[in-house]
Amino acid sequence: MRRLVGVMAASLALALVPAVAEAKGISFKPGAPGIGDPYFPLDGNGGYDVSHYGLTLSYDPDTDVLRGVAKLEITAKQDLSSFNLDLIGMNVRLALVDGWPARVSRSGGEMTVKPLKGIRRGERFNAYFLYDGVPQTIDEGVLGLSGFIHTDDGTYVAGQPDSAAYWYPVNDHPLDKASYSFSITVPRGLEAIANGELRDVSTFGPWTTWKWEAKEPMASYLTTATIGEFKVDAYKANGIKYWDAMDPDLLAEPEPRTGRQMAISQIAEPSWKRLTRTIDVPAGGGELSFWVRRETEPSWDFFFVEARPAGTEDWTTLRDLNGHNSQVTAGACNGLGSIYAQVASYIDVVNGQCVPTGTTGEWWAASGSSDGYEQWRVDLGAYAGQQVELSLTHASDDLYQIAGVELDDIVGPGGQGTTSFEADGNVFDGWTVSGPPADAPPNENDWIVGGAAQTPPTEGEVARSALDQQPQIITFLEGLFGRYPFSSAGSIVDDVEGIGFALENQTRPTYSRAFFNVRSEPAESVVVHELAHQWVGDSLAISLWRHLWLNEGFATYTEWLWSEEQGRSTAQDFFDFYASQPADDPFWSIKIGDPGPIDLFDGAVYDRGAMTLHALRTRIGDGPFFRLLREWIARNRGGNVAIPQFIALAERISGQELDPFFDEWLFTPAKPASLGDAAAMRKAGSTLRVVPGGHGPMKRVTR
Repeated sequence: MRRLVGVMAASLALALVPAVAEAKGISFKPGAPGIGDPYFPLDGNGGYDVSHYGLTLSYDPDTDVLRGVAKLEITAKQDLSSFNLDLIGMNVRLALVDGWPARVSRSGGEMTVKPLKGIRRGERFNAYFLYDGVPQTIDEGVLGLSGFIHTDDGTYVAGQPDSAAYWYPVNDHPLDKASYSFSITVPRGLEAIANGELRDVSTFGPWTTWKWEAKEPMASYLTTATIGEFKVDAYKANGIKYWDAMDPDLLAEPEPRTGRQMAISQIAEPSWKRLTRTIDVPAGGGELSFWVRRETEPSWDFFFVEARPAGTEDWTTLRDLNGHNSQVTAGACNGLGSIYAQVASYIDVVNGQCVPTGTTGEWWAASGSSDGYEQWRVDLGAYAGQQVELSLTHASDDLYQIAGVELDDIVGPGGQGTTSFEADGNVFDGWTVSGPPADAPPNENDWIVGGAAQTPPTEGEVARSALDQQPQIITFLEGLFGRYPFSSAGSIVDDVEGIGFALENQTRPTYSRAFFNVRSEPAESVVVHELAHQWVGDSLAISLWRHLWLNEGFATYTEWLWSEEQGRSTAQDFFDFYASQPADDPFWSIKIGDPGPIDLFDGAVYDRGAMTLHALRTRIGDGPFFRLLREWIARNRGGNVAIPQFIALAERISGQELDPFFDEWLFTPAKPASLGDAAAMRKAGSTLRVVPGGHGPMKRVTR
């Protein structure tokens, strides 16, 4: 009853709000519905500045309902009759301005708040909002999901340029940075991870409340409230407090389906790994079944069943009767087909399309990851009364292999080939490790039999090894940029599929698990990238989204410098690799200093952005270049920046006129003429591989 009375009183007060809020000699006007960014005209809002957000939240994964109270501490920058906030979805139950009810209207992602009376320029005031709902998730296509992502045990919160407006009322643009307090209540047994320092954890009955404090001003898209079951490691190194949160599912090792052993494909690239056996198929036909657990690079690496009548070369692949494989060829023609002649038996290129029919057979294969073990069944009826040679095959091209395949519990017709790979004196029970096809490159390793200890490291183990280097990486970055800008650091790695990016959430970067299942790359590269953003992107936030090069080009270049520091590929190696791309490659078609909202996160902004810095370093010399980096950070610490500021500082420090240089590198959508002929620059047999960090999806730059 008290609740209802309160709502009725608020409704009555709202009815009494005058249509126009005026005061003597003052003309109050609405704040603008956008902050003035041409890429995203309605992002952010004008007329005020938020200094602090106090977010009191509760979230129940069983219902996906988020309930929140948001307290905003605001300063008016004009005489306001009303002001806007960004909020997408959600239901606003009550709005107060300095304790008085305020009228709220909604249009799309804009929420207009009209207080009882006008607010004078320079006046500080508080706005309170009581709200609830099921936050929406953004689908960003190639980058997958972002924003407020509902998971099996909670939520994963990360996204750029938008995400904050999906879960609290906000002035959602990097120009309006603020400090934050988070109080997040979740079901007991779950963790709630946010930015800044953990102040308190308290449990009452079935609920636990996590309180975090982020005192250093932060752009709204960098906030997170990620909830779920996490193993949280807290420690301190070199005066910085760390909180690392990892989903324990990522640490779970693959186990045999039954018994104590299984067949394990291991990791090698390229490789064509066959587990082979000849079967006498009964006159009435027969079936082979087995259980498989797959982690293969989607679209490029595959698992399939090869078959041929014994003594012939009439190879084909077999369809799984349980539907786990398909005739989708994806990258097989370009990947495997460029290495293994055997592929031509199953696929071909017709009118520029990779089709699932080859010289002797057809294509049935599976790529990507299975959800644990899945049972396959293949019909051998086509070989009734004959001997058929079967191979259970994991094939990988020469780039980016994931954990591979485990096999267990094979059952063949009449018991032929039936095995669980146990230590009974004949672990393969007639199956042989037959190696790759003739005339193919040898495998670095091949199928083995063992238990969990013999499988490749889990994604969690790879992530932990990379994240253990955070203090060392921060020390390295301090050498480039000056002291670390915040009091805390750390990470969030959740077991969530469908996310294709890592993000520099302030003090607590979030990482897609995908960055830690590519086992052929230094996993800490993405950690270097996101930690570099704590300086370039977080402490120094861009004033408009068109200036994103100042974030992504810089963070990518630190990956190159880190690689060189570790004795791997040099920054010049990376530069030469990208410089070798031909002039008609789309890589050169983006104006990276002003890419437009559609191409904002194109890989060129990252990689050509890093090239720009290396070219600048080559032009002005190491001394001025590295002095420029440190002074750029020192001058703008905690503020907002734009490309013209950087150009001006570069010219002052170098003593050179650099407008033509930056015009060529940042604002010309063509390959810089200064790079010369691509063919002459290409290094014969180069094996340089690149997995960009940050928002860039893992991509194949050598295709």
